[in-house]
Parts: sequence; structure tokens; C-alpha cells
Amino acid sequence: MLSLPRVHHVGVVVPSIERATALMELLGLAESYRGYVERYEATCIFTQGNGSSPIEFVVPDGGQLAKFNRGAGGLHHVAVEVESLDALAAQLVQRGIALLETSPVPGAGNFLCNFLSPGYTGGVIVEFIQSAPTAEERRNSA
Repeated sequence: MLSLPRVHHVGVVVPSIERATALMELLGLAESYRGYVERYEATCIFTQGNGSSPIEFVVPDGGQLAKFNRGAGGLHHVAVEVESLDALAAQLVQRGIALLETSPVPGAGNFLCNFLSPGYTGGVIVEFIQSAPTAEERRNSA
């Protein structure tokens, strides 16, 4: 049985960095950090959470995400944090459910991720996030 996950962020696809900036200004959000996810050909801009879950603005520069919602973008996924993506994948396989990727993908931050197809959830894309150890945590465990 899956434990109750914590919402990590909500992902919104936008067609440009300018559109992401305009939405952040409209909503009074500030950028926390950004990164590029090569596997999905996208710049990901995370907002400051301000005590709640941040919003991730996903700006594709090609690939499948550029076609999301006919190129207009929109609400893309809800991301939840899990302790172990490998353990989650094993639990889901026992139920006949496969994650999108065969192994976790490095995310735009200090985390690994994988996705559950919306076919299993009635149309909602779920991203599972596993925090990666920090450099200090890696040194301390060595």
C-alpha cells in the first residue's frame, strides 16, 4: 500500500519564458530556481513555495511537451514526493501498473522523477519525486 504522499509541486506548461514571467507577476510569485531537463527538452522554473507547494512553469523548446494542449500549455501535472521511486515502481508493477520511464530521470532540481500515465488516473498526470541526497549527505554517508 502506498503511503500518503506530500504534494511537491504543481506543473504548468507555458509556451515561453515570457509567458511564465507574466504569470508569475500576475500571481505575485517569485522565482526560486530554474533548471533544464534534457529528457523532456524543457526549462523548468520553480516558484518560491511561501509555506505551501511551489508552482513549476515548464517551458518546452521541442519534444512532446511543446504539443501539450495543442501548444497552448496549461495545467500539466501534480507532483508528489515519495521516499523511493524504485520501491514505488515495484509496488505498482505488482498491481499491473507501469511508470512512464523505465528508470528515474534527473529533475530540474535536486531530485529524481518519474510519471504515472493519465490512463491510470482518469486523465491526471502524476509525477513522483524522490529527493536526491545533497553533497553533504553523500559525504556523511561515505
